Amino acid sequence: MPDPECLIRFDNNPYGVYLAGQTLAGQVELRLTEVLSIVGISLQLDGHTEIEWSEVMESTVAGQTGRKTTRYYAQKTLLNSSSFLCGSSAGPVRELAIGTHTYHFSCELPAHLPTAFEGYHARIRYLARVAVHRSKRRSSGGGGGGITDRIGQTSFTVLRPLNLNELDGTVLALPAKSELTKVFCCGPCSSEPLYISAQIPRCGYIPGQTIVMKIDAINRSRTRVHEFRIKLMQKLSYTSQHPTVASRTDALVVAESRCSGVTSGEVIKHQQNLLIPALPPTYTDGVPIFSINYELEVEARVTGPNISPRLSMPITIGTIALETAAPKEILKPLNKPSWDPFGAQHYTDIIGTRIIPHPLSNGAAAARRSQMGLDEQNGGGTPVGATNVRLHYVVHRDAPDNH
Repeated sequence: MPDPECLIRFDNNPYGVYLAGQTLAGQVELRLTEVLSIVGISLQLDGHTEIEWSEVMESTVAGQTGRKTTRYYAQKTLLNSSSFLCGSSAGPVRELAIGTHTYHFSCELPAHLPTAFEGYHARIRYLARVAVHRSKRRSSGGGGGGITDRIGQTSFTVLRPLNLNELDGTVLALPAKSELTKVFCCGPCSSEPLYISAQIPRCGYIPGQTIVMKIDAINRSRTRVHEFRIKLMQKLSYTSQHPTVASRTDALVVAESRCSGVTSGEVIKHQQNLLIPALPPTYTDGVPIFSINYELEVEARVTGPNISPRLSMPITIGTIALETAAPKEILKPLNKPSWDPFGAQHYTDIIGTRIIPHPLSNGAAAARRSQMGLDEQNGGGTPVGATNVRLHYVVHRDAPDNH
């Protein structure tokens, strides 16, 4: 007996897109060309977070060198709701006549469901599945235990609202500034420094908004920066559960803007606009097998064999924009003179990000601060678990500590 034709439709929602917390409603339509004997028809709503990646390592066994591939994976169930459209899993046998049979369903989605996501190593998927429960196997004419046959499925999309005002609107509305001083070579061959700073007006955005970044650069070195690249980076972090606990992070460029660099002895000021494309919001809660974070990165592309210096600032992507900007009094200059990046005879490579503190929220801001370091060998990085507020540390080798 062939499986019946099964169609799953959502009411007034042809694309099946729902906000977390909304009611998912629709109908299941079965079209039969033969009489169907069943004990029930069920609808299963499933949601899972899945991560998976493989690593190849060389191993030596009995003097033989070979390669071993290890598959790391983890899974978390987000949604598991089952209901019967008719009958049950062990009820009396009923006959469905030839023709079309329509069944309606309704289910309230949990408010904590994350936004659907499809990536190379991670997936957040939601499915609606229909199954028929039979009293015996179709391949046999006799008895046997009841079985379940899946006859149709369709995916739907969940979008989780992320209100930036409910996270920490005061901090996210503050401007952030990142500064870098780079000395090329070392010892007697060291050059005068290259100083770069980048500033954004706030740290919270939604897709469709434009990030306005101001870049200042003073180049006293002999190395030419031929261009600046401003990148919006999506940081995807994974933690496996099997065969062992392991971690991996991928960094994807989701938006980029470029502008001219700075030659030796030149001082420049740039203002670059970066449009935020359609992106899933920042996601860091729940079982920590998968998280999504965002960073703005400024790369100074230099000539020659030198490593291009980078500086970065974390930002939060939401779905509901900040209602107000930071009060103007917060943005007034500090009483003490601004930092002079060339005030000492010798320099270390320094990099940091700072957010001007709100005078009424020192406690909350202090609780969220974290130090950021940069490994010049790998071109920069951000410590795991970094927040949106970072301290700025300045180190001069031969200068007195004024802090």
